[in-house]
Amino acid sequence: MNNDVIVGLDVGSDKIKCVIIKRTPNQHYGIVAVGETVSQGVKHGMVVDIAAASRSIADAIAQAESKANFSITEVSLSLPAIQISMRHLHGSVNVARNDKRITEDDVVNAFRQAVSTAQLPANQEVVDLIPEEFVIDGFGQVPNPLDMVGVVLEVNAQAFIGPKTIVENLKTAVRQAGLIVSELILSPISESELILSENEQSEGSIIIDLGAFQTTASIVKNHRLQFIANIQQGGAYVTSDIRTVLAEENHISISFDQAEQIKRDFGYADPLRLESGRKIELNRAGSGQVQEVAVSYLSQIIGARLEEISSELYAHLNQLQSLPVPRSMVLTGGGAALAGIDELFNKRFNKQVHVFVPQEIGLRHPSFVNSLSVANYVANQSVTDWLAKRTLNLALVPPSSDFTQASPEGEQQKARKRNRTGSDEKKPGFLDKIKEYYSRMFE
Repeated sequence: MNNDVIVGLDVGSDKIKCVIIKRTPNQHYGIVAVGETVSQGVKHGMVVDIAAASRSIADAIAQAESKANFSITEVSLSLPAIQISMRHLHGSVNVARNDKRITEDDVVNAFRQAVSTAQLPANQEVVDLIPEEFVIDGFGQVPNPLDMVGVVLEVNAQAFIGPKTIVENLKTAVRQAGLIVSELILSPISESELILSENEQSEGSIIIDLGAFQTTASIVKNHRLQFIANIQQGGAYVTSDIRTVLAEENHISISFDQAEQIKRDFGYADPLRLESGRKIELNRAGSGQVQEVAVSYLSQIIGARLEEISSELYAHLNQLQSLPVPRSMVLTGGGAALAGIDELFNKRFNKQVHVFVPQEIGLRHPSFVNSLSVANYVANQSVTDWLAKRTLNLALVPPSSDFTQASPEGEQQKARKRNRTGSDEKKPGFLDKIKEYYSRMFE
C-alpha cells in the first residue's frame, strides 16, 4: 500500500521531536503519530556528538513508528537558524530545448548559476534557497516558468548562508540513525508558513522562537523572511537559574528536572504582574526539613533571565534601519509555554504579542512548532520551491512522490541503534545574581 507520508524532524538541544502527517482521501493531511525523546549530543542547536545524537534521533523515530504502525525511512529535517546571513542572488541561462519550452532542468540550471555567483568562503554554503521571481525574455513577475516558452530564463532568489559544519554534522547524525534526509528546511521559513496569518505575512510580523539553549528572532514581511538574529540563551537557562539560586541563596538542593517541573507548574514570567501570595514547599538540603518558597520569589528569578534575553533581542531589533520593525510579534518554542510571557514581551517591546500553540491533538504545546511546521511546509511547497532545494541537494523526494510503507524488518529499520543513554546533567550556569533586581527591573 502506498501512502503520502511526510515526517518532520526537529533535532533540538533539549528534546528531539518528530511528527508524521499523512494524506487523507480528501487530499488533506492529518497527524498520524508523534515521537519525542530527550536529546543527547546536541548543544546550542548544533550536533557535537554524532553517535549520541543519532541514538536519540532513532529513539524518537522508533516511538513514532510504534504509534503509526509502519516504519520510517525518510524525514524532512528542520535546520536551526544559527549564524545565518541572507543574500539576494541572480541567475540567468539560455533555455535548452529547441522548441524553447522551459523544463525543470532549465529552472535548476538557473538556480545553480545564481548560487555560483555567491563566491562563499570554504566554510560557508547556501543552506536554503527561496525563489522570489522568474523573468522570461525580460518579462518579470513570473511565479512558475515551467512549460512556458522563452529564450532566456532568469531567476531572482533569496539565499540563506551558514556554516557547512552545522549542516553536515546534523545530516550525518540523521543518516547514522538509518534515515534519509529527503528535505532540509531552515526553521524560520517553515515556522512562518505555519504560524503567521496571511495578513501577518504580508504586513509584517516578528517571530520569537524560545528554545531551550537558544532564542531566534526573525522578521517576515511581504511573505519573505527579511531578518534573522540568534542569541545563545533560552528556557534551559531559566531552569538552571532556578536550581542555582535556590541552592546558593536558600540551601535548597533540587535536580535540573525538578527545577524544570517547578518552572512549568509555578513559574510566571513577569514578577511585577504577579499578585499571588502563594508559596510552595521544597526540601532543604541535608536537613530533611521543608522550606517554603514564595511563587513571587520564583518569578523574580525567572524574570531576571528573561530580562537578559529580551534585552539582547531588543538590541538586535534596534539595529534595524532599512527595515521597519513590525507591530505584531508571535512567540513560539518550548519557552513560550511559560505563563505570562506574552505580557512581559508586550511590555518590553511594546508590540501586539501572542503565543502560537498548535491545535492538533497531541501537539498542543509550542515546542512542537518546529517539527510540525517542517512537515506542513513540505506538504504545501510549490514545485519551484522544491527545485530550489534540489539544486542544493537539500531535496530528494519530489512533492508528488509516493512514500512506500516499509516492512518493520527492513534494512533501514535494522540499521537503527535503539540503546538509550541517561540525560546530560551539564546545564548552563547562573551568570548574574538577582539581588536588587526587583527594584530596577525594566527601568
